[in-house]
Amino acid sequence: MSASGRGIVAALLGCAAVAACTGISTDPGLPLSIQFDSLPAQAVVVGDTMRGGDQLPARLALQAFNSSGNVVSDTQLRVIGIDTASTNAFEVISGLRLVGRTVAAAVRVVGQAGLLQSQTQTFAIVLAPTSISRIPSDSADSLVYDRLDTSARFVDTRVRVLAGSTALSGLRVRLSVVSATDSIVDSVRLVSSASGRNVSSVLLNAGDASVRVKAYKKSTARGRGVVTLEASIRARGLDVPGSPLRFPIRLVPFTLPP
Repeated sequence: MSASGRGIVAALLGCAAVAACTGISTDPGLPLSIQFDSLPAQAVVVGDTMRGGDQLPARLALQAFNSSGNVVSDTQLRVIGIDTASTNAFEVISGLRLVGRTVAAAVRVVGQAGLLQSQTQTFAIVLAPTSISRIPSDSADSLVYDRLDTSARFVDTRVRVLAGSTALSGLRVRLSVVSATDSIVDSVRLVSSASGRNVSSVLLNAGDASVRVKAYKKSTARGRGVVTLEASIRARGLDVPGSPLRFPIRLVPFTLPP
């Protein structure tokens, strides 16, 4: 047999060996990779499940994939704490939904599927919030809707969430526009002050949830008006006292004093 013939035979035998060794990996039910996306929130209330921007119980975005890149059944997935303190701080219910057991500053978990393990995710378990309120300031009370400089035609406004006197972090506050003076604005957008992207919820940071309000005026807009915003947060399936919180942002023309 020629050298080239021997090479072809060797290659074929090598392929057969690889197929034999990896034959099990073609099983569509066998997970070969695992992906853990970012958590819906960075905190869970004691006695409650992690909640997303819609204030409903949020399922963790954990998925496993087979050799064809297709999603494997959730029944093979589980979430575990990577240390004793983390394991004791939460439980999993209804398939990949986390419930807080006790207050913990840093709960570290990983997702598992068979022998696979995801990257670590960290969150906190906090006391149930007892109040939500607006943080008033002169700059957050009004929006000059007809400034020539478009970058000045917005206002940042904040709400605060407390557990007793403690400012909370990591929970999601839902935000929406309830109404606006139709004669002045065509539309109102709520965006992240950091990214400029549209948002419907904001994570609390040291008790505060900040959102940027942008109003787009009509060409015939005149006079004064108002945009009414709503902020809401839930814990243990109920609205937190003071939620939903509604408050106005005044629409003021540049030609008039604020």
